[in-house]
Amino acid sequence: MNPPRRAGSDYEDGDGNRVLGTEADLTDYVGKLAYESQTGHRFEFAASQTEDEGLRAAQAGPGGILFIRPDFAGITSGPSLLTEGLSRRTSYTLTYSNTQPMGNWDPTLQLSHNEQEIDASGIYGTNKSLSGTFKNKFAISGGPLTAGLDFFNETAEGLGRGPGPFASSGKEERNNVGLFAQARQDLGDRVSVSYGTRLDSQSFTGADGSKFSESGFSANGSIDVILSDNWAANAGLASSWGGYELGEAALVNFGTAWDYTGFTTSGANAGRIGLRFDNGNWKASAALFRTDVNDITAVLPTSGARGATADLKSQGIDPSVEYSWATGFARLNWTYADVELNGASVGSTAYYLGRPMGHMIALEGGWSGRPVAVWRHCRNRAGKQRRRHHAARI
Repeated sequence: MNPPRRAGSDYEDGDGNRVLGTEADLTDYVGKLAYESQTGHRFEFAASQTEDEGLRAAQAGPGGILFIRPDFAGITSGPSLLTEGLSRRTSYTLTYSNTQPMGNWDPTLQLSHNEQEIDASGIYGTNKSLSGTFKNKFAISGGPLTAGLDFFNETAEGLGRGPGPFASSGKEERNNVGLFAQARQDLGDRVSVSYGTRLDSQSFTGADGSKFSESGFSANGSIDVILSDNWAANAGLASSWGGYELGEAALVNFGTAWDYTGFTTSGANAGRIGLRFDNGNWKASAALFRTDVNDITAVLPTSGARGATADLKSQGIDPSVEYSWATGFARLNWTYADVELNGASVGSTAYYLGRPMGHMIALEGGWSGRPVAVWRHCRNRAGKQRRRHHAARI
């Protein structure tokens, strides 16, 4: 099998200036294998690896070594130099299901192993995970109920390549076991609901050997109501227990030993309410949304303070309008999201937690059986970005 390749030129910013170290240099390997018996027992195995070894912009940092730091504003350690970096993701997944389920016995079993490697010149880090899910789909009045259990083991390990404390390394680990149930039901011809809950138990081991454990409860619910032949409304609420957070693998204990004083679990509350219109040719929708995430521990700690916490808020509006005809369609989407960290705009070194979005506008058009051109224009607070995509035919 010849590996697919993706290569290209450096990006241009909103003013047309070339941004060095942004060209693609990707290699993808993907393999899938499946077997299904006459009685419906189906086994699937999938493996993939994505690797980027392109030249990336780096700057001198602590210890005089180079660091690849994309998207970081305010770099004052001298000019950027191009150096070879590495980003590699490897994944293996084994899945069992039954395509001919009998009654309420409709199981799915899945095991996955993933590994992510980042070589940023002066530092190197790996994230590894082993996860599994067993679930079964039950038939209830108006729709299915899916219930089961899952688990994961995740590690983050880093290695510095500089002198003294910048050669430090360490490892974090967390384990989680969860029970969950999610139902989807039609309550008559006009009302559909979805609701569910899960219970998680998690343990965490810090790079200094400190141990933490806690359990948390999550719940969600949504409703969709047909108001008339053309109008429908929907709303949803969710409260999620986020557990502990692994730190940035490549920077574990880098420069100073990490301190877990005050280290805790995070939680989130989210809500969305929307309205849809559909008369055949014309379709339109709009929704208001808000998400609050509390007590996010520092994944990139200042002075090693892993127990420092932050609160994230994302709120905005997501309207769209579409017109379709026999051979094509035209669609306009606009999303505005205000993302704040501790009541202020998200800084570039906090992109682990969220990104400032601003306004995003997309215009799409398509014609059936003819060449299709899709044009998108996006604008956010950071500047302008224009993209054009072309497909041969649909």
